[in-house]
Amino acid sequence: MNIDELDTPHLVVDLDGLEDNLDRYQTYFSKHGIGLRPHIKTHKCLAIAHMQIARGAFGITCQKLGEAEVMVNGGVDQDVLIPFNIIGEQKLRRLVALTKRTRLTVAADSETTIRGISAATSKAGVDVGVIIELDVGARAGVETPELGAELAALAHSLPGIDFRGVMAMPTPPENRPFIQQTLALLDARGLPHPIVSGGSTPASFTSHEIPELTEFRAGEYPVGGMKHLSIKTHTVAQCAARVLATVVSRPTATRAILDAGSKSMSAAIFSDGSDSGSMGHVVEFPEAHFNGASEEHGNLDVSGCDPQPQIGDRVQVIPVHPCPCFNEHDVMAAVRGDQVEAIWPVHARGMIR
Repeated sequence: MNIDELDTPHLVVDLDGLEDNLDRYQTYFSKHGIGLRPHIKTHKCLAIAHMQIARGAFGITCQKLGEAEVMVNGGVDQDVLIPFNIIGEQKLRRLVALTKRTRLTVAADSETTIRGISAATSKAGVDVGVIIELDVGARAGVETPELGAELAALAHSLPGIDFRGVMAMPTPPENRPFIQQTLALLDARGLPHPIVSGGSTPASFTSHEIPELTEFRAGEYPVGGMKHLSIKTHTVAQCAARVLATVVSRPTATRAILDAGSKSMSAAIFSDGSDSGSMGHVVEFPEAHFNGASEEHGNLDVSGCDPQPQIGDRVQVIPVHPCPCFNEHDVMAAVRGDQVEAIWPVHARGMIR
């Protein structure tokens, strides 16, 4: 099938860019002896996850139990990390069931979480790995190394738990002292820490500056996005995720309307501080400013474009944030040049529980 036969809007993944990213990131982590544990919350696709494993990733990261269940059901079941507090009877039952099917590790940052996991797993006669999340300013986690060490000691002491180490997100080099101080306290207590997990795609290529890291969680690296384009970790060609869209209206001389709005692109906005923000980068018209959208209409300021887009033109738009963009679509077209090689489901779409 030719790409021109795809109806729009349609999520597409450029295979040349995708494969380039998979190869160069795996090469970097292998060179530095850091295990790559891709975060599948970006692409949510079994086909891409299998490509990551085939290139050397030793396991995967899934943000929610639902994502992990989809991946394990699809044969991506070697070693799964869920970097999220598992709370509540419903989720703990699913956690126990999943523990019987794969090597599983979960993150915790409170006594409540740890004791709840222990009660569920020990009652079922299974063990689950637990790592302590450190708060380095992004999301959850313990605020001090001392609190981390206390929770680690608790986890290590309880039945049904195999204490495995620590994690942080993100891990640029400036966050190394928190990790070092925590590991020193663990060592002083004689606690093992075979896992020291770092993360975030923008921090990937500096991860060797934290030699304590044993593994790294990166999600967006296979497909990039506007942020990655701006920080130059990805070129336009390496920003493999695009939304194929059609120009459906030219209401004024300076505006064009796409058939891809927030329900195709997501509502994420990127700004480098120089303008009001953008909802995507139009590959064919790089001077266009994607400056807003309703649910199904994408608004382009095309005053800087020469030539200008015309009604009926088809364009590829690089999303701002690939993770919610993928979650807006049931399928993606895997394309090479102008040929569609496959249609892949977004298998873990909507798996928020």
